[in-house]
Amino acid sequence: MTAAACLALGACATTPPAGPPPEDLSFLPERYERGRVFRNYNAAGRAPLADNWTSRFDFSGVSWNDNRTATAISDRHVVMAGHFTRNRSTPVVFHERDGTPHKRRLTGITSLRGMGDIAVGTLDEPLPPEIARYPLAAPGDATYKRAVLVTDQERTISIHRIGVVGDRRVQLGYDPEINRRYWRNLVSGDSGNPAFIIKGGGLHLLTTFTYGGPGQGPFYGHPEIRARLAEITSS
Repeated sequence: MTAAACLALGACATTPPAGPPPEDLSFLPERYERGRVFRNYNAAGRAPLADNWTSRFDFSGVSWNDNRTATAISDRHVVMAGHFTRNRSTPVVFHERDGTPHKRRLTGITSLRGMGDIAVGTLDEPLPPEIARYPLAAPGDATYKRAVLVTDQERTISIHRIGVVGDRRVQLGYDPEINRRYWRNLVSGDSGNPAFIIKGGGLHLLTTFTYGGPGQGPFYGHPEIRARLAEITSS
């Protein structure tokens, strides 16, 4: 991953229209607490969740057993970075919120080449309802300074904000009003990790990372990307 150009909010020339006031982030503890998703991670067995602020959200639909991260968007489909796809020989393991593992295999991969750095993997069996499938962000969801939950290869969650939305892409920034310990400098190996907006109390997929720094990748709310993914997942 190369570093993103926009390293802080307000550092870029073009920003999306201002949206509603920034979300209430009162779920963050007053005293910094690193956002680890799991107390102990075990790809082959149970992986209990950490008892911290991240447990408020459902990250069960993210497969972290390989650093080529895969994110569920239907019971049979996952998205990955197009330049960093998982081999079909590598299992795709998800964990329920109670730590129960579910292992699947990829039977096919479809690239959205020309539309964004996105690859869609098809799973050999449907996922159970206990594993989250994330709806895509809507076209109007990418508002300036909207809070974003950023994931990484270390299975931790950080808090960034939307900075710039371009043609089929979104670029994040750091918010100086948020404790910088909640920031993450994304690096090589974080490609394909998902970032989510909070909507209706749940997580909606905003992007999967292509570039580093605060993060940049395809905007899953773009109408053409949404339409193509709907076509793939309904076939």
